[in-house]
Amino acid sequence: MKNIPIFFAFDNNYTVPAAVAFYSLLNKANNDIFYEMYVLHSDINTENQNTLHNIVKKAGNAELKFIDTQGFMSDEWKKGSFNKGHDNSKFTADTLIRCFAARFFPNIDKIIYSDVDIVVMDDISELYDIDIENKYIAGVKSVFSKYKPYELSHLSNNYYNMLKDSYIGGGIWLMNLKKIREDNIEDRMIDIVKDENIIKRWPDQDIINIACLNKIGFLPLNYISYPYLQDLLKLPEFTSNYSREEMYDSIINPKIIHYAAMKPWNGTPRYADIWWAIFEYLKLPKTSIFKESFKHNKTKKYKLLFKIALTISVILAISLIIILILFINL
Repeated sequence: MKNIPIFFAFDNNYTVPAAVAFYSLLNKANNDIFYEMYVLHSDINTENQNTLHNIVKKAGNAELKFIDTQGFMSDEWKKGSFNKGHDNSKFTADTLIRCFAARFFPNIDKIIYSDVDIVVMDDISELYDIDIENKYIAGVKSVFSKYKPYELSHLSNNYYNMLKDSYIGGGIWLMNLKKIREDNIEDRMIDIVKDENIIKRWPDQDIINIACLNKIGFLPLNYISYPYLQDLLKLPEFTSNYSREEMYDSIINPKIIHYAAMKPWNGTPRYADIWWAIFEYLKLPKTSIFKESFKHNKTKKYKLLFKIALTISVILAISLIIILILFINL
């Protein structure tokens, strides 16, 4: 049995997406894989913790531990130079916590980090075997920064020139905690957090990329398959740090689908049906993060139209029968 440590960092609101992510991760794991799962958090209540514990326990191939971060980075978050990136992004102090895994896991040398707005489509255990001995972290390079200058336009010219072709996004990281501790990289991260001259549009990503500059490795794009990439590939002007073949491979052979930007619980991204199928299988509740999704609105609309059409058909049929009866009697 191969044990793989993996951690997540989210708040109480994201328990339901986490449940979907956890189930998909464990459901797709190879038989010889056992996940040591951790959640770094500041406010997940007992009821929601129990919900996630039950999913992991039923799977039987993992154990789950919650680590209360005791408000770590909350003060820095309130007064730091952060913003939301774009209208659909919502960040919290828990966003920063994922950068500081080395302090929360002092006895672990290498660990996987994953977002929870995902569905795992295949076993991802090979990820843990990637050699990052001389790197602090490995992640998936930004797919869109060449096409959308806004993505990195907040960086100073110096950082932009050094990171434009190597900036890694969120979603999933492989972190070398041993080397991060040895080189005191977390001190560098704290300096970046506190530096008001460094605008953090994408808080965790900006901190990690700047602090780990020149010691960053890269993961295949199919570990973060973006639902909307297929639409962008149809545009002749679209450019990326990845080749066309790599981008299509991430669509055809996804390891992980990452619902970046539009979420299944408040929109209709591609592959939303996969997320909803797991949600319904687990009989999860809709919470405050849910909006009436277009998918469900459409379903309700079609059901209503069907009922109306059926009612009209019945009325017409009855009317026709009555007319026939009257005609015969004449």
